[in-house]
Amino acid sequence: MKPKQLQKKLVMLCTALLWVSAVWSAADSLRLQLKWWHQFQFAGYYAAQVKGFYAEQGLKVKIIPGDASHAPVEEVVSGRADFGITGSDLLVDYSKGKPVVAVGAVFQHSPYIIISLRSSKINVPSDLIGKKVMASENQGWVELSAVFQKEAIPVDSIKMVNHSWRNEDLIDGKVDAMTAYISVEVNQLRKLGVDPVYMQPINYGIDFYGDVLFSTRKMAETDPETLNRFRRASFKGWEYAMSHTSEMADYILSLPGVQERGVTKDDLLVEAEEMRKLILPDLVEVGHMNEGRWQHILEMHKKLGVIPETQTLGNFLYDGTKTVSSKFLRDAMYVSIGVVILLLLSVIYGVSLRKAVQVKTAHLQQEISERTRAQELLLLSEQRLEVATIAAGLGIWDWDLQTNKVYYNDIWKTMLGYRPDELPDVFDTFDRLLHPDEKDAILQQLQDHIAGNVSSYQAIIRMRTKDRRWKWILTMSKVTLRNEAGVAIRLSGVHLDVDQIKQKELELHELSQELMNSNRELQQFAYITSHNLRAPVANLISLLSLFEKEELSERNQLFLEKIEMSVMRLHSTLHDLNEILSTRSNKADEQELLYFDEELANVMQLISEELRLREAVVTSNFSKAPSIYYSRKALHSILLNLLTNAVKYRQAGKAPVIQVTTDEDGEFVILSVKDNGMGIDMEKYGNKIFGLYQRFHENKDGKGLGLYIIKNQVEALEGKIAVESIVNQGTMFHVFLKKKKQFYA
Repeated sequence: MKPKQLQKKLVMLCTALLWVSAVWSAADSLRLQLKWWHQFQFAGYYAAQVKGFYAEQGLKVKIIPGDASHAPVEEVVSGRADFGITGSDLLVDYSKGKPVVAVGAVFQHSPYIIISLRSSKINVPSDLIGKKVMASENQGWVELSAVFQKEAIPVDSIKMVNHSWRNEDLIDGKVDAMTAYISVEVNQLRKLGVDPVYMQPINYGIDFYGDVLFSTRKMAETDPETLNRFRRASFKGWEYAMSHTSEMADYILSLPGVQERGVTKDDLLVEAEEMRKLILPDLVEVGHMNEGRWQHILEMHKKLGVIPETQTLGNFLYDGTKTVSSKFLRDAMYVSIGVVILLLLSVIYGVSLRKAVQVKTAHLQQEISERTRAQELLLLSEQRLEVATIAAGLGIWDWDLQTNKVYYNDIWKTMLGYRPDELPDVFDTFDRLLHPDEKDAILQQLQDHIAGNVSSYQAIIRMRTKDRRWKWILTMSKVTLRNEAGVAIRLSGVHLDVDQIKQKELELHELSQELMNSNRELQQFAYITSHNLRAPVANLISLLSLFEKEELSERNQLFLEKIEMSVMRLHSTLHDLNEILSTRSNKADEQELLYFDEELANVMQLISEELRLREAVVTSNFSKAPSIYYSRKALHSILLNLLTNAVKYRQAGKAPVIQVTTDEDGEFVILSVKDNGMGIDMEKYGNKIFGLYQRFHENKDGKGLGLYIIKNQVEALEGKIAVESIVNQGTMFHVFLKKKKQFYA
């Protein structure tokens, strides 16, 4: 071959090699479109980049932060990105014909919540009816709509407005609630000094995946090798990120715009801990997806009417084992070019071939190593699960609904006193051991769950043991697999022996009934005794008043005074007994809507002369809880006793100053009465304050009955009372008044 011809061939060879290299490099340069700004939500992808996991797979990845104007699905479908992050609503895009595939789910539970301010009193979905909710249709609104449907709340009864992504709109009252991430906005609002409350879909039986990694059908079919390498590196990054949260938080702070948004390391660590509850990295392999669960999510979307009834999962879920490797095709093309070049330069071809074989061998060795490690981890997980199951005493069962065969583990059988080989693995085993009084209800509830009417099943049942007695068992089950039509295929569950706990509960209930009966009998006896004695005592007082003391001898006058003193003491005791008995019956009093300012004014009118003489100053503030449904008689008694005590036990030389306020604490309205009186020595009398006939100050009139009566009144109405006191500074009583459920629901 002539030198010029050889030179020309070499130029052609180099050009071909450069072209192939360019194609190869372009294929390995990828773009990942994030769902939102840089935050811990995407820490796994940052870790894969900075720790070299992408580079180990021969990938160059550009991570693109998101914002409100760049929807990940549109960016990927348009070709501006190769991968994206979105929610389970990716199914909606798939049903509209967009060529997307779900590659893996980072969050096993959705992070979306509906958040509001505690002051708005929005605690359950029905509280949102007629309210303004800020949301974005492609940011969790579909799964939140599923909550409304499950709670039988028309979606059009809620005023939805487009999300501004500004927490201030919620704080300023422009909206009543908004959709948010549990890992981010809750902490942000608390930092701003407000008290948020939120509702999670999972608490209402709606459990979607969150932050789903996705790509295009074209990528899955023409380049699965690159997709697999990206997937491996990304989820390896997630494993690293969740075990090195502090390190990753420091890195995220260095990214553009993070610190400028006011984000701190503490914020990122709080976000990481909330995410841990959603990712479950210690229990589930990051990226894991279950086809049966996706089928359930699809059915929920169909019920909402956002996906056609005929839609199936089809090829929505990515499975790298079912696609042709385009990496192999590229290798073949590369080898083909080498074969052509071999006609000219066999030496160069030999070198290229060896290099290609080495690269391919390295990839295969790495894949074998990773699969071996995955098998080892799976075995380790199974061993840990078995140890945990034994330690917890869990009986496990698994029912194949197609074959009707049921697997029961050894604990399930030994829990009932049987040897593992004594009970057959069929559903009839469970059926015939159920208590006949409960069987029909239990089987109906199971059928409702299998039919999809309820998301899970849980009950405490009785089952017959080998020695023919009935044992209490806690049973929980869930459909773990459905087919494309939504029909249940597999049902799994656990049994837990709660017999001792249930027996104790029954014993306590029986004892409680006995005590209540005894208490009623004692109250009846005391009432009859009081009623039968009051008339004779009244007669004695009347008879004593008829005596003309001046006409009696000095000796008889002394006898008469002692008789009169004894009769009056008996009269006082009977009055006290009647007062105590009346407090026990307050629960039967009619409860009505009472306004604290009006009732306080009525009580103050009763003791107005005493307040005037003592120059007492009474102030009030009921803005936090202006009213309550309660017994008027009980509320008057409580206020009267606390006000008169504050006046009676005032400090010498000081006019009484009394502050009456209210507040709310969950199921209670807290009525607080504070004074500047003598105070009580809490170390000395703290455990006696609410006792009968307890007095803590000398030279003061009083029977020591008022606080005892208040405590009985409040507890009879399911409330409680607490006290704070400092000697010579004053006392503050906190009376927890139970709200009426019908009014505050």
